[in-house]
Amino acid sequence: MLAFEEGLGYDGSEPSAEGYTLSATGLVSKTLSLWTRKFTQYVIIVGLVSVVLTLISFVALFTFFGMIGILVTDPISYIFSVFTITSLPDVALIAVSIVFAVIAFVINAILSGATIKFALDDYGGQIADIRASFSHAFGKVARIVTVQLVMTFIVSVITAPSLAMIGLALEGIDLSNPPYFDITPEAMQLIMMGSVLLLVGGIFVLYLSTRLYPAIAIVVDTELSAIDSLRKSWELTSGNVLHVLGSVILMGIVVGLIGMVVGLGVAAVLFLSPYAIVLEVIVTSLLFSAPTLIFIAALYRDLMSRSGPGESDLPEYVL
Repeated sequence: MLAFEEGLGYDGSEPSAEGYTLSATGLVSKTLSLWTRKFTQYVIIVGLVSVVLTLISFVALFTFFGMIGILVTDPISYIFSVFTITSLPDVALIAVSIVFAVIAFVINAILSGATIKFALDDYGGQIADIRASFSHAFGKVARIVTVQLVMTFIVSVITAPSLAMIGLALEGIDLSNPPYFDITPEAMQLIMMGSVLLLVGGIFVLYLSTRLYPAIAIVVDTELSAIDSLRKSWELTSGNVLHVLGSVILMGIVVGLIGMVVGLGVAAVLFLSPYAIVLEVIVTSLLFSAPTLIFIAALYRDLMSRSGPGESDLPEYVL
């Protein structure tokens, strides 16, 4: 029996478990609705810190190496990418990139957890509080990082062989006389093999990513361990793969279009400027970091509602 007492912070007008069940377009629409109605809060939670990380990355890269760009924020992917290219970058650049990536990875895990927690509370009719969301994320940071590392490691392992082959193939391509390129038979063979591996690996990565997509929301919303959260994600997406995949693709298109519009605006302002890409990342990070994370929360609620009456989507304290 549900006992709703005054002061618990639950709004009975919010959707029931069945009300969380949405189509792909419904999930995107709900995500945009949640985002716009708390836009300022989401900028504070994830946008401002993301901008600071971007600026630190830019300053470090420009100051120490005289380069205009942004350092990576994913240590595992960067390590794998280093070993798949034929010409290794400067050792100091590798060291700085890895150190920054590790720090940024942990910070982004906290930001992701806080954003998802805020979105889950807001969507569920609870009192969504920025400080409480960060406090909750700090308590779950080890599990969030573990989930992200597992997922990143899987993707890197699967895609690394094909990228390495394509990287080796570039050594056998003479680009000195465009548009005529001299390609050795060995390079052509490597390109063909690498492309096939990339296609097969890409399909496999897409499937695994779909099955594990709501894992971070599970970590945030439950007391499950990182591995159990991944198992739970696999269970929730069982029978819903096409629904999840279609929703993710549609959300990606929407976010991509928004980013493209912003990018075109920045490019128009800083026409041919080498700083355009940095400014674009800063603006995008500030304004549009939250929608994808909010979408994960909405999708998680949707999958929980589809899993049947045995799974309650309400917090334990209102049961």
